[in-house]
This record gives sequence, C-alpha cells and structure tokens, in this order.
Amino acid sequence: MSSKDTDWEQQAQAFIAEHWPQPEALVQPGAYQRASEHWYRVLGEQGWSVAHWPQTLGGSSWPSARAYRWQMLCQQAQTPPINTLALAVIAPLLMAVAPSPVSPARQHSDVLLSEIACFDAHWCLGLLEPIAARAEELTRVSASSQGFVLNGSKRALGDGLLGPAEQTGNGLWPKRILCLAMDAQSQWRACVVPADRAGVTLAAVPNQQGRWFHVAFDEVALAAEELLPLAGEELLSALAGTADQRSLVLPSASSHALGVQLELLKRELLANPHEDTDALLSQLHEAEIALAGLRALETRALAPVSPQFPQALPVAMLNVKSQELERQIGSLQLASFGYYALPSSDGLRDHNQSPINPGGDSAGLVGQALSALASSAYGWNPRDILAKHWLQLDDEKS
Repeated sequence: MSSKDTDWEQQAQAFIAEHWPQPEALVQPGAYQRASEHWYRVLGEQGWSVAHWPQTLGGSSWPSARAYRWQMLCQQAQTPPINTLALAVIAPLLMAVAPSPVSPARQHSDVLLSEIACFDAHWCLGLLEPIAARAEELTRVSASSQGFVLNGSKRALGDGLLGPAEQTGNGLWPKRILCLAMDAQSQWRACVVPADRAGVTLAAVPNQQGRWFHVAFDEVALAAEELLPLAGEELLSALAGTADQRSLVLPSASSHALGVQLELLKRELLANPHEDTDALLSQLHEAEIALAGLRALETRALAPVSPQFPQALPVAMLNVKSQELERQIGSLQLASFGYYALPSSDGLRDHNQSPINPGGDSAGLVGQALSALASSAYGWNPRDILAKHWLQLDDEKS
C-alpha cells in the first residue's frame, strides 16, 4: 500500500470513529436512528457518499480498489449502509437517461442527483403491485392537460433504516418514490414522485422497520420531467443494471461482512442442531474455504503493484466472488432456518424475510425485488434482458 493510500485509510478510519458510535452506545431507544441521520449528513458533507463517481458527475473518481476498501471499513464499523436505494438504483438510472443538458428533464435530474449525493432525500421503490392485487388494478400513468396523472397503489421497497416507531418526521423517512406504472401504450414507465405530493399516501408496513411501504396514488399530478423517458424493456433493462451502471455502485459485500454472516450461521447451527445439521455444517465448511479464497483475492487486489505482482487484480473479480459466496450463504440460511433468515450481523435489527444481505445494505434487496417482478404481472425476466444485452440481441434479431 502506497503512503498516499495509507494516509487516506487513516483519514477514513478517523472519520468513521468520529462520526459513528460503538455498538454499546446504540442500545438506547432511538439512538440508532439519531446516529444514522448524523452519519448520512456528515457523509454527504465530506463528499464520500459518491466519491467513487466520476468527477464530471460530482464525485472524486476514486479507483475501484479504494471504493472497495472504503466499503470494507464501513462494514467493519457496522455503519448504516452507504449503498442506499438512491445510490444503488436511482442515481445510475438517472445517469442512464442522460437528457439534453439544457432540458428541464436534465435540470430536474441534476437536482435529484445532488440530493442523492448529500442524502437530502431517502427513496423507496414502487416496483411491485400490492400483494394479491388483480392484474386490472395495475398502477397507471395517463396524460393530462397539464402533464400526467398517476393512479394506483404499490408495495414499495425501502432501505430498512427506520426504528420500531417508524416516525414520518425523521430524516430517514422516504421523501421520494420511484414508481413503475403502465402508460396508455401498455409500456412500463418510471415516475419520480415526491412523497408529500397531493394525492400520495405513504404508510410503512407494520413490523418491517422501513423495509416495505404501502403507497397509494390518487389523481397525483406529475410534470413532464417527472416521467423518465425510458419505457418498456429498455427501462426494465436499465433497472436491472448494465455493466456501465454497476461501475457507479459501491460493492455490496466484502470478506468481513460475509465472514460475520458465516460465523452467525455456524453459531446458530451448533446451538440448535437438527437432523440436517451435519450436512449443513459440511456445506458451511465449503463456504468457509471459499471465504478464505476471497480474503486472499482481496489481499492481492488491494495490494500495491510490485515486481512480484506487476499487474493489479481487477476488483470486479472480487465482486463476482463476493456475490457467489453471498448466494451460497443465502441458500444455507434458507436450508437451515426456512422462511426467516438469521438476524442482521450488527445485532440491531429483527429477523429479515428471506436471506439477508451480508453487507447490510439494499443492493441485495433490490435484486430480490427485481427478480420478484418476473412472477408478477410485468411478464419479464431480468436475466433474459441482461443476456440479450450482453449478446447484443434486439427484438428483431431474436
């Protein structure tokens, strides 16, 4: 590690130590929420929320190895997730749209990106229709004399940042909603809706701590720039994320977070044995070997270039290995505990429905929500869309 990297890491560790409390200071009611609001505020002021973005987009053009190391340091300190929904999904989507620099849509997009970078507004994603909704009740957007009108309801995904009280007045409550709605041409469109807009009702689903919301839209007026220009499969592909978009998102997992998750899993299996415990422990041992391999790759990728290693290991390889191990742990969780997975590694949250993201952030939850669309009324599969993207196939060729 170069002296410049060492200086940065010391600065990063000092920043985290100054602005994020130790776990014992977070046990009082409301302490985690207050600390989280402070964390996001100072992170935005420091400019380290989007330091991995290019300078042309307001970032600092951090190299990928530094961004990966920054995520690891935050996970080790058990800070709130940096990869919020806004940073992981909304910002790359807005950048993918890229309207004309002088258009109202571009000005609106720039305002939203600035908001996201400073954590001035948290978001929720209205991707799914409410549970047990009928197909004819799909949320719809239609043209009006002054723009567009949105009607319907959604089950929206949040960052899971709220405490049990789920108070609407705190700084972690969603202030904006990205809602998918069907237009008059039967194409899916993305609407950017302020949560305080007339006709919007946003309520947290009980006992989900801000992970899921129910949103209703009753004749909600939208300006033209609040309806993103992407439509249909092009929009869904952008939501699933292309390679260019993924480069704008911090990695969602590292060896530290995955190691904590494996340790929790092993502890639970040994404390509550059952007939499948031996087989599951064998699979867990395989995951521990994979974890050791990931740690070796991290050491190699984050080390400075030297005569022994003249070429840096691509950080993208770490992301792939992390994702593989993340899925492996998720399968073990489901096999071991069924519908409910282990508590979050920071010990501050209740059980999560389905395998939790080891990094504690929202990127995995976004993936779950997008995959769930395939079984809803949307009629598409993210893997098919991404495969077509990489194979450079369009509708005519396929």
